[in-house]
Amino acid sequence: MPTRGRATREAGKATRESLLRAATEVFCEHGETASVAQICQRADAYPNQVTYYFGSKEQLFVEVACTAVLRAGRRAEEAAAATTTVGEYTHALISTLLGGQARNVELFTTAMSMASRRAELRPQIAETLSVLHERGAEALMRTLVRTGWEMRAPIDVEAKAFWSAIFGLVLQQAATGPQPDAGLEDAVAIVFTNLQIPESVLQHAI
Repeated sequence: MPTRGRATREAGKATRESLLRAATEVFCEHGETASVAQICQRADAYPNQVTYYFGSKEQLFVEVACTAVLRAGRRAEEAAAATTTVGEYTHALISTLLGGQARNVELFTTAMSMASRRAELRPQIAETLSVLHERGAEALMRTLVRTGWEMRAPIDVEAKAFWSAIFGLVLQQAATGPQPDAGLEDAVAIVFTNLQIPESVLQHAI
């Protein structure tokens, strides 16, 4: 009997992971308007399994979006790892989040909008924001504070300001369509200005 129970749990875990993978692909392609039928077709699953494992399509979307934005943050850190100055590091973070990872960030901004209307979605959004802000504060500590720059606000507030700027710029990009390189450079400049990082700090070696 224990063997059967373990096999059932493993099968359930595999189904859940398959639905998550399929939902990630489908939501990235079609956004929150994607249907449960589209997800289930790709996952070779049934609609009632979405309800069983996730509660609703909206809850599945939020789980996908939260994972996506955390992945975007990690990819940005990886892209910035080889840089040599604070300016290069910050530029790499921003350009990654507004470039190759913009879709993942955009999914999360949509999830935040959904949570504003549905209270049951808010805890996971709040938890994900907390992780983003904590990681952002750690990144700022590593790359800015040790340069001797005295920030205008506590480091956790600066981290929140950084992500707020990123969310706003990604929404703007989504609304206006793909931007040329000059548009990306303008966006980077906006974040730099928002954080008020002096030129002397941007040129400081990491």
